[in-house]
Amino acid sequence: MKSPVSFLLAVLAASTVASAQTPAPSTAAPSTPVAATPAAATPAAQPAAASRADQAVIDNSRATWEGYKTKNVAAIKALTAPRYSAFTLSGPSNLAQDIETMGKLEILSFTIDEPIVTWAGKNVAILRYKNDLKGSFDGKAFKPVYASEVWFNEGGKWRIISYTETPVAPTT
Repeated sequence: MKSPVSFLLAVLAASTVASAQTPAPSTAAPSTPVAATPAAATPAAQPAAASRADQAVIDNSRATWEGYKTKNVAAIKALTAPRYSAFTLSGPSNLAQDIETMGKLEILSFTIDEPIVTWAGKNVAILRYKNDLKGSFDGKAFKPVYASEVWFNEGGKWRIISYTETPVAPTT
């Protein structure tokens, strides 16, 4: 029997490859994007509301970002799996490294624009969104990114186990 970690790593690898591809037309119903704020969409273009489970994942992501913004280590640890790993524009890190280097981090604001939650199973969700992060790490200003997070539910508690960033291409 495969371990849950092996399954999650396979899901992460598949989502990373899939997020780099142009989506093909599908007859299946797509995941529903959710506006980050009511002002983010016009009434005519406003997407349908997220399911309660989708919204819980989005809310946990927002709470994690708030934890990093306010340097609330307890909040970050409560929402993050011990084997968490991140692949950011600054390079790879894990939870211990993120906490250790928090003094170099300054988050002024962040966005979770057009989030899409894809379910890889009952207890595994992949959240994708655009993040226009304002602030810096080690004196280097952040740039907008597409973010991908893998969340899993263990014993009724959702935790992030993986975070990956892809730079947003500059518009010409």
